Amino acid sequence: MSSTPLVCAGLGRRFGTKWALAHIDLSVAPASVTLLAGANGSGKTTLLRIVAGLVRPTLGQVLVFGQDPRIATSYCRQRSSLVSHRGFLYPGLTALETLRLWSSLLTPDNGDNELLELLGSVGLGDEAHSDTSRFSAGMRKRLTLLRVRLENPDLVLLDEPFAALDPAGQVLIESWVGELKARGTTIIMASHAIERAKALCDSAVLLEQGQIAWMGEAAKMPTPGTDLEAQ
Repeated sequence: MSSTPLVCAGLGRRFGTKWALAHIDLSVAPASVTLLAGANGSGKTTLLRIVAGLVRPTLGQVLVFGQDPRIATSYCRQRSSLVSHRGFLYPGLTALETLRLWSSLLTPDNGDNELLELLGSVGLGDEAHSDTSRFSAGMRKRLTLLRVRLENPDLVLLDEPFAALDPAGQVLIESWVGELKARGTTIIMASHAIERAKALCDSAVLLEQGQIAWMGEAAKMPTPGTDLEAQ
């Protein structure tokens, strides 16, 4: 199997007559943090969903550790995890019950004490027995982070990780990304919080209207919407 977390070659995705992505050629290095930047509708979320195997590309190829996520679905899902706006939570379950379910599938050795400790680590210790359907968007995102901790994937896909979080939650994300990177996890982060995200990332890709407008070191990325020809 390839050690390269992600390779996109000639990748394109069309919805009806509109191309959400076109001509995407991209390779992501192991144990790196990559920023996907761009305005709303630039293709960031579509790209992450293709990598996660949730959307099939119209053209081109995407490989996750050398495998097509729409063909080698089980393999790719074992090695990658997407944190999106939806959170994939189950209405009617409490936070602790949700963790019990995830743990039974991923790390069955965890007991309630370990799961309660995990909830406390993301500031949800007092909400262990609360129905997740009543959680705010920020609380749902904090809980979803724990699914990723239980999965312990090699590639983490973050779609707007700082959105809907209070300052403490944003600091939590920064700390968590640092921990993942130190463990050798590869991270791809789509974010509008450009300056905060750039400080965490090694490289950056700027998308405009579904195409790569700029790619390079995160610290050198131009501000989205500027005249790139003048850079």
